[in-house]
Amino acid sequence: MKLSIQYKLLAAMFCATLAVVAYMAVVMQWSFDRGFLEYVNLEEQKEVNRWAELLEVYYAEYQNWDTLIEQPALMLRYHALTMPEGPRRERILEMLAKKRIPKWILDPPEDEGKGVSPPFERTVMIDGAQNLIYGKKRGTSFPKMTAIMYQSTEVGSIGIYPPKQYSETHQLLFVKEQKLVILLTAVAALFIIIGIALPLAYHLTKPIRRLSETTRKLKSGSYETRIDNAANDELGQLAGDINALAETLEDNEIQRRQWVSDIAHELRTPLTSLQGEIEALQDGIRTPGSKTYARLHRSVSRLNRLVTDLYDLSRYDVGTLSIFFEDVDLAKLVRNEISAVGYEAEKAGIQVEFNRFEETAAMMIEGDRQRLQQLVGNLLSNAISYTEHGGTVTVTLTDSNDSVVLDVQDTPPGVPDEALPNLFNRLYRVDRSRSRNLGGSGLGLAISEQIVLAHNGSITARHAPQGGLWIQAILPREQDAS
Repeated sequence: MKLSIQYKLLAAMFCATLAVVAYMAVVMQWSFDRGFLEYVNLEEQKEVNRWAELLEVYYAEYQNWDTLIEQPALMLRYHALTMPEGPRRERILEMLAKKRIPKWILDPPEDEGKGVSPPFERTVMIDGAQNLIYGKKRGTSFPKMTAIMYQSTEVGSIGIYPPKQYSETHQLLFVKEQKLVILLTAVAALFIIIGIALPLAYHLTKPIRRLSETTRKLKSGSYETRIDNAANDELGQLAGDINALAETLEDNEIQRRQWVSDIAHELRTPLTSLQGEIEALQDGIRTPGSKTYARLHRSVSRLNRLVTDLYDLSRYDVGTLSIFFEDVDLAKLVRNEISAVGYEAEKAGIQVEFNRFEETAAMMIEGDRQRLQQLVGNLLSNAISYTEHGGTVTVTLTDSNDSVVLDVQDTPPGVPDEALPNLFNRLYRVDRSRSRNLGGSGLGLAISEQIVLAHNGSITARHAPQGGLWIQAILPREQDAS
């Protein structure tokens, strides 16, 4: 049988309460028994004191204990006289009047044993010379003795051994009633705990049920689901984490749909161009020539570049893109890439500057040469493509402790503030129509970010002081052995 967490919590609270109640009942019973026995002993000592007073009167009359030794029933008579008025006292006096003297009066038992003993059986009396007059000594010592005085001289003493169990009927009845009260109190406490624990367990597990319901909705694809969270405990933290997870899943779903839509649009544009050119050739509208072949080549190149970029990104995502680390002179690599884009920059009317304090000095880092060339080429091509005619692209390479900082800054136009966080998203364009006309796939910066991350570095985008865009990549000089 599968129990819900509500009933498990209820069972745990019930068991814990049951253990506490049982422990309290045992402790209360033990404390009551001990305390009540002390109370009974105290009351018996009071009777012994009254008993001693009667025996002092007896000694003043007889001047010895001979008669008491010969007639032990007198001890029972004096004991009855110490009792309060009541049926028990009258019953003992009537028994003495009819001379029905019990055997244990003439021969008291030596020990209480496992049975119960009334006070008279546990009484012992000695004379001034420590000779036993009545009762029997139990163990090696006498109980607490009360002196019997005559003319300022101790002529004897009387005492009673403390009870080990209850012997009187009224005592047994009182103890029985107290045990019943303790039992009823324990049972009532259990029912009260059940009455409190059941709604409390339901209340405590209510957030868990909400969490479970939310996760089921997320599992079914309802990523817009959120949990109303006002708690500050662990469940509140878990609810916050689930809300963050739901938000991430929702964003990923939106990006996935946007990704599919953008990919379809990116593929459709060159394919439409290709289809139009081919149909024009088939219909004889256009004749084969260098210009036609050039247009077909541009469309195919654009498709090839887009597919290659998508393939590279997919390999970065699944971690199958091989990175071969070697010693690379990053300064030399940057100069070579600037030379490689020289024609493109000149055609666009853009001036590319390379700032470094020591132009001829090497700047060695550990990295993948091919991927670093791709990184620098993407950043330069992106800056050239989106800088106005007559603008400048500035490349700066500096040392920073154990890393190298690559800065690529350009002149206007710049990028809106809201666009900066999205520049490294795939297929993201600030101006879609303008970017597409420039031939970009919208994947260059996304690939650049993946290359930097593969080298355990970081890349950021911000506004450049010249009014354009500033891309900064920080690459460590050495890679971890792991």
